[in-house]
Amino acid sequence: MIKNYLKVAWRNPRKNSLYSLINIGGLAIGMTVSFLLLIYVYNEFSFDKFNANTDRLFRVLRNQPSNGELMTNGATPIPLAPAMIKDYPEIDKVARTNWPYDILMNYQNKMLKLNTMAADPSLLDMFSFNFVRGDKKNAFSDISSIVLTETGAKALFGDANPIGQVVKFNNQTPLKVTAVIKDNPNNSTFNFNALISWDQLAAQQSWLKTSGWGNYSFMTYAMLKPGASFEKVNAKLKGIVAKYDPNNKENTIFLYPFAQFHLYSDFKNGKAVGGEIEHVRLFLFLAIGILLIACINFMNLSTARSERRAREVGIRKAIGARRSGLVMQFMGESLLMAFISFVFSVGLIYLLIGKFSTIINVPLVVPYTNAFAWLAALGVILITGIVAGSYPALFLSSFRPVKVLKGQVVSVRSTVTPRKILVVIQFAFATFLILSSIFIYKQIIYLKNRPVGYDQRGLVELPDEGNMDKQFENFRRDAINAGAITDGALTGNSISSNNSSSWGITWTGQLPGEDKLPIDQIAVTYHFINTYGLKLVEGRDFSEAYPADSLGIIINQAAVKLMRFKEPLGQIVKYQGNKCKVVGVVENFVWGSPHEPVKPAIIGFIKGWTGSIGLRLNPAKSVSNSMALIQDIYKKYNPEYPFEYKFVDEKFANKFRTEKMLGNMAIGFTCLAIIISCLGLFGLASFSAEQRRKEIGIRKVLGASISNLWYNLSREFVLLVLIAFPLGSVISWFMVDKWMKDFTYRTPLSWWVFLATMVISLLICMATVSWQAIKAALTNPVKNLRSE
Repeated sequence: MIKNYLKVAWRNPRKNSLYSLINIGGLAIGMTVSFLLLIYVYNEFSFDKFNANTDRLFRVLRNQPSNGELMTNGATPIPLAPAMIKDYPEIDKVARTNWPYDILMNYQNKMLKLNTMAADPSLLDMFSFNFVRGDKKNAFSDISSIVLTETGAKALFGDANPIGQVVKFNNQTPLKVTAVIKDNPNNSTFNFNALISWDQLAAQQSWLKTSGWGNYSFMTYAMLKPGASFEKVNAKLKGIVAKYDPNNKENTIFLYPFAQFHLYSDFKNGKAVGGEIEHVRLFLFLAIGILLIACINFMNLSTARSERRAREVGIRKAIGARRSGLVMQFMGESLLMAFISFVFSVGLIYLLIGKFSTIINVPLVVPYTNAFAWLAALGVILITGIVAGSYPALFLSSFRPVKVLKGQVVSVRSTVTPRKILVVIQFAFATFLILSSIFIYKQIIYLKNRPVGYDQRGLVELPDEGNMDKQFENFRRDAINAGAITDGALTGNSISSNNSSSWGITWTGQLPGEDKLPIDQIAVTYHFINTYGLKLVEGRDFSEAYPADSLGIIINQAAVKLMRFKEPLGQIVKYQGNKCKVVGVVENFVWGSPHEPVKPAIIGFIKGWTGSIGLRLNPAKSVSNSMALIQDIYKKYNPEYPFEYKFVDEKFANKFRTEKMLGNMAIGFTCLAIIISCLGLFGLASFSAEQRRKEIGIRKVLGASISNLWYNLSREFVLLVLIAFPLGSVISWFMVDKWMKDFTYRTPLSWWVFLATMVISLLICMATVSWQAIKAALTNPVKNLRSE
């Protein structure tokens, strides 16, 4: 019997090759997308969990009062780490790091940039780094040591042994390679290519040795001793800032689980409220939804061909087969189809994983060697086979042999109703995705079209490195004379990101506590406003014609409002320990997140803080010609460094990377859901036309036109879509409204979007159903009525 079942299970797909192909294809596509999404979910949940001491590792965070709320971030002062080790015996090790950045390395005149991080040697004991060459005991045996990853070593030395070789750090300081470690996994916080000691960084930047508790610019990580309670340590840590820095005692330090930070990095009023976990939940929901509609599609197409299997069921029952045996047979066929679909999906995953990684901007790999992943895949196959095959198995096995052998299968009403419910679910999900896609892109366009407060067109930024700080004025003059640019300025960082703030700022009429408010800052020199195209409301830009500008500041309108200046020009503001005069006011410009209101900002004239160069290209020349001229002049003054640049409008566009990713994903899944839903609708239309063939024949004999028959066959499906639309709309409205609450500036949920979605859904429905309806209407009625 089992052998017979296997034969039938194999013969049926071959006999009905078109429907089998649609069935297997639909399931394979659904599985492919679901597995891709589940790989992402697995990647995110396993983030930073490869470290052997995961349960004992913590990131040190700070809460700072700001406008009546607590602002949380990971910036900490340099003296914090030694104070934690000294005062709290529960803490085993502590390590400080800077934010990794690209540094020029020179090995025998081979120069390239490596992403480099500085850290205390204890970092190697806390986290799991796999040493390929050398060992962690001697990795930082002296201050002039450098540790490379395999990628960094390969880039500098090729296949040669790098141990003992000397590279010039920042093209100046000789460092000896003492160890090579494996590249960290892609789902790791640490993704540097070179690691130097904290003492080496302090030697490079002498100000670090005297940096006190007021400079929150670095990250700190802690590892507790086995059995220590981080809740109890946190209770003690609350007073550490008050002990060592009474002037800023409002700041509190606390430990946060290291492996948890990636998913729960958004804080509100000092408490974790979410983060990347929101995307993980969304992708998990989409994975289940896509797989579910693929299963529904399988059910619809399987039962659509029910009459072809009716006599088989009747004969089997007549010779003694039990219903349970038939259920097992059809479930077995379903599981076989699910397994074949899985085989195809593995190939599709292999082909699509790279493209999918690019779309979501997360490097993903298929965990072929992970036994748990294969067990999970087997579980998905079983669940898919059981869910997809359950209704067809129960439906087909319910046929009564007396009726089916007489040609009476089952009433149309009893078979179509459950299938209609399934199609409604499919189209409700598709409606949800269509609406969500439109609203996401509508929000992105709305944000992009908001005024940013400066002119992004033709604005280029270069890193200020090597000789450029000293030679900038010569470089700027030559570039202007060559006609490549109209102006240029040195700045502390890019105008597209506000990664610096200051507090302890005082002004006349200040209210108690306002000196503790963090205010965004950017350090600049001359020509800043003219280069970047900011709009002056009052006053002027910094100029060489005013020597006193070395103690001048420019503020934005948000800062004027905060400081309550009626006449801001000439006001004295204590900033960076100096009494500075306001020389200009600019319109608010989008510097930080475009989703939030513009914050108060100070543009301070500070030489020596610069790290970026802004250039305004000459609009009279082509961009390619201007960049070629700028490169030649750059190489004249800074020949040892590569010429690297980025356009500000592209950097600003990166602020919408997450929203664009969600939009692209939503569009992709919408198209997929529509295709699978249409296959299900096609199956239902096929089934309905087959069940009603005699009715159609009688109507045609009695004079019904093709259009009249088309209308009679199509209207019930239009009704299904109209029922599905409000269900999908309500879910979409709820989800999109919740998503948009994170935006201060948001587009309205316009009524026309719902109307357009309903029209699109109806057109898709009509296009899918019409083929079967017209085909049935054109069939010769004699063929349908000959048995009568």
